[in-house]
Amino acid sequence: MGKSIRLAQRCEPALTAGTYGIEVQAVTDLTATLTDAFTEFTVATERFSLPPDQVYSVYPPREAVGSYTECLPHIVLNRRTLPWERQLISRLPSMPWLALLVFDETESFTLTESTCEQALKPEAGTFVPALVREAYEKPDAPCSYVQLDAKLAAGVLPYAEALALLAHGKGVSLDPKVTDASVQDEWFATIVTNRFGLEPAGDRAVRHTACLVSLEGYEACLENEQGRRQALDGCREVRMIVLASWTFSIAKSPFDFASAFASLDAAMLATPYSGANETVRQLSDLGYMPMNHQVRDGSRTVSWYQPPLIPYAEPKEPLICARFADQWLRYDPEIGMMDIRFAGAWQVGRSMALADQSYAQRLYAWRQSNVRAARSAVYRGLLGAHLSAPSDEATLAPGPGDDSIGHEFVLAAGRDRRTGGSDSGRERLRQQLNERYRSLLGEGIDDEPAD
Repeated sequence: MGKSIRLAQRCEPALTAGTYGIEVQAVTDLTATLTDAFTEFTVATERFSLPPDQVYSVYPPREAVGSYTECLPHIVLNRRTLPWERQLISRLPSMPWLALLVFDETESFTLTESTCEQALKPEAGTFVPALVREAYEKPDAPCSYVQLDAKLAAGVLPYAEALALLAHGKGVSLDPKVTDASVQDEWFATIVTNRFGLEPAGDRAVRHTACLVSLEGYEACLENEQGRRQALDGCREVRMIVLASWTFSIAKSPFDFASAFASLDAAMLATPYSGANETVRQLSDLGYMPMNHQVRDGSRTVSWYQPPLIPYAEPKEPLICARFADQWLRYDPEIGMMDIRFAGAWQVGRSMALADQSYAQRLYAWRQSNVRAARSAVYRGLLGAHLSAPSDEATLAPGPGDDSIGHEFVLAAGRDRRTGGSDSGRERLRQQLNERYRSLLGEGIDDEPAD
């Protein structure tokens, strides 16, 4: 896909959630009698909880603290069709069945982890979505829900027209991104909230909670204000199913790099292990030590780190080119923890290289020379391929990737041949195009005519 970003208004699935039937009737002029066949099947999607691997990223990051007042929080889902896999209102197929709601600590809401049975249990004075569990949905399956004031819900819940604008599909290249190896599709679904976070009045950060909620059962509240008032009439609170959630804090002061570095835990590494756990003792003897590890998605865990100086001889491993430190993370399934020694070494080496100004400058110049050489090779290749081909209109018609000055040169040369142009005319065309090419390349190429 390259470095381009492609946006889609929506990414609809082939079939939305529901029960479908297939009937086969045999029509023939033979005397034999053929029995019709009929079968049913169900298309399902997650209704009450979302597997963690379906969430690609969130912003602001989990547990982040920063100046996010000018940012609309959003969540990126791995399955691009997920927001449109259930159709709530038949005449509004573009409306997603999910919405992202954000609440700050000053607002009245409660996020509860429970079960499907408890989440759907009616409660006096509370609007609870009238949902019926399917046969495959167990009553004790995990389910989270948020219970909030009815007036707050009426104010923050988007209407159908806005919901269609708050979700979209996005196609991006995964090459320059640190991502899970299991993520192969370059298309994602993005759901954006409809309001900004609360800016703190003082120095204290304001905590916010973002909830990806299901709109199933709230159809009457989505079309217009009158329908919403009637649906919530007599209700003090509203309960909504939450498929995913995270928290972040908005601070008045912008991000300060020096303060962030000063807050790092830079104490001396731990002394040798003296406990009774045999696995931990063996790892400690090998020079490993457990370290707090904040993963890129914001979650926290404990991983094993080993410094460069180790108490044993280790065989050399083949060098592998890595773009990110995360590509060197190693997961040990026996102990259920990650080995971050190579990732840490990669990051330390990168930091040391960039700290050397002369090395960084030479590295930048080397990369730029490679870019120029690659562009020049593509340019020469286009010219050679096109000039060796017949000059009829069909051959010179633009093809995929032919929006280049190389193709423009071929078109101009073709026109020159058809009009009986001279060699000097072709040379002028080549020089003019090379001048344009220099401006794009940033540095001139040689003036020798292409073969």
